[in-house]
Amino acid sequence: MNKSPLQKRLEAVFLGAIAFVIMLLIGLPILPSASFLKYEPSGAILLFSGIFLGAAGGVISCVIKAFLFFIVGAGNIFGVVSDLLANLAFILPACLVIQKVSGMRGRLIGYIVGTIIGALVMIPVNLVILQLEFGMDVPTILGMMLPAILPFNLLKGVCNSVVYELLGRPLSRVLQKHPQQVPES
Repeated sequence: MNKSPLQKRLEAVFLGAIAFVIMLLIGLPILPSASFLKYEPSGAILLFSGIFLGAAGGVISCVIKAFLFFIVGAGNIFGVVSDLLANLAFILPACLVIQKVSGMRGRLIGYIVGTIIGALVMIPVNLVILQLEFGMDVPTILGMMLPAILPFNLLKGVCNSVVYELLGRPLSRVLQKHPQQVPES
């Protein structure tokens, strides 16, 4: 059964809301030297959305998560924008590669490309956001880049990819085998 565009959008909104709740509930420091940077696995949910519903679904989920993040007041505009850009920079390239190259090879290349692009995009984003949000000067930010910010963003991409492989892929296989049946009225 093919999903209507409306059904895909609604599923993307739902997945964005789930990603937001996961972001609120789970936050783990993954670098001892930068315990203020916390990994939360919402990116794996967003990756699931992008792979299962297409890149547009992933973008919708990212935007919904960011919107909820902002309206609930869980983060200021700087954190919201930074989180949105980080997710889009990881999700879009990963999904586009995975759609073009099938199988495990495609997923692996997609994860690597998404992780690298996501980490590289966050370099200029952090240079701007950390100045605006905390008034940090450029030398201080650059001093944090190699020991903390860049490794954190690389690890975040790897963790999201692993979480998706372990949980998202089995779930997507189940959903593809058992599509939702809509009763005839």
